Amino acid sequence: MTTISHVGSNEPSPVRPFIEKRQSTGIGSGLALTIAAWLCSRIVVGAAWGPARNPFSFDTSQWVHSDSINYLGIAAHGRVFGRCGTPAFPANALVHLWHLKWCGNAGWLPGYPWLMAATHWSGISLPDAGVIISWVATAVAIFLVWFEWGRDLPATRAFAVLLLFGIFPGSVYNFAVFPTSSALACVVAAILAATRKRFLTMALLMTLAGLCYPTAWFTALGLTGGLILVALPLGRTAIVQRALWGLAGLSSLLIIGILDQIAFGQPLAYWVLDSNAADSLRATVHQLYQIFVSRDTIEQKQMGRRSAPIYSLQVVIALAIPIAGVAVTARQWLRNRRDALNIYPAMVGFTLIVGLVFTNNTWNRGVVLAAPCVVCLRRVPLPLLWAIVLVVAGTTALISRSFFNGSFY
Repeated sequence: MTTISHVGSNEPSPVRPFIEKRQSTGIGSGLALTIAAWLCSRIVVGAAWGPARNPFSFDTSQWVHSDSINYLGIAAHGRVFGRCGTPAFPANALVHLWHLKWCGNAGWLPGYPWLMAATHWSGISLPDAGVIISWVATAVAIFLVWFEWGRDLPATRAFAVLLLFGIFPGSVYNFAVFPTSSALACVVAAILAATRKRFLTMALLMTLAGLCYPTAWFTALGLTGGLILVALPLGRTAIVQRALWGLAGLSSLLIIGILDQIAFGQPLAYWVLDSNAADSLRATVHQLYQIFVSRDTIEQKQMGRRSAPIYSLQVVIALAIPIAGVAVTARQWLRNRRDALNIYPAMVGFTLIVGLVFTNNTWNRGVVLAAPCVVCLRRVPLPLLWAIVLVVAGTTALISRSFFNGSFY
């Protein structure tokens, strides 16, 4: 039986009879499925908020929230940084509330604002540019998922996978003036490059993702782990080489440090500002206790007591899908089917959720970069797959309301 592999003739290749019985569908079908999945995802995220229900409405004001202001400010004026209470950064109520020592917007990454600024040169307003970039990036990410993991699936199954990807926890931010969709498109493209052993392209794409949103750094670590796992049968040299290529995807950390040193004389400006939020959010392992038992995280307090369990459910989903993806991949591994098409997205998703547990990141935004792991479930029984889609859709619709009403920042 002929095997199918994206990892080279000397590497383990999975036996996938289902794929061998089907021919890949054409680009036209993929575009149609992408449009349908994007449109349904857009309907889901706006379903619980009247002004956002019309998927054909381009009302930028619905997609700008508090953090968006920082990205818009960076696009217009660049990043700024300095000590609070100085003439450049007068102390205000927020400074006193959070006991902040450092002020500015250097705690937000510049990749997405650079894209907005470039688009703005064409005459498009910055808010409109931000929404256009987010919507297009979301569509690109969905199409790439179809191109690599959906072409050989029946249309119904492929659509379910694409929709699950599109409504993954945190997906409302993919349509907002926010960088998650740009980072997600880069992460998916990097995984595709890795399956084709185009490691330089992979590293560059991961670097771009890391310049857009910080949880992309976890995905880079996850992809590095996947590269090592796939290289295990190839010997020590291959393992080291793949590991170094994977770690090269973290080059954005070096770039940010260099930029901050040049601009502010402080290479750790991003981390100094980010630590302000970390101290305030108390985001440690104890956060899981707050989410599931006391339900008193900042996000849940802002949502209100009645809505707080929805946040808990989203965290359960965000944990369960990557763990299920790892379980499916591990089962294949035990059967000597080391499929890079599963290993890479499984490691990306799992490493990200582990990172979220041990850092100050919240579960309503950056977790969406774990979405590629849904492809590991593409061959589960179809009724189960659709059941998962329906549960995630309901949860995403309800929790997205908190984005629109200002409960989430």
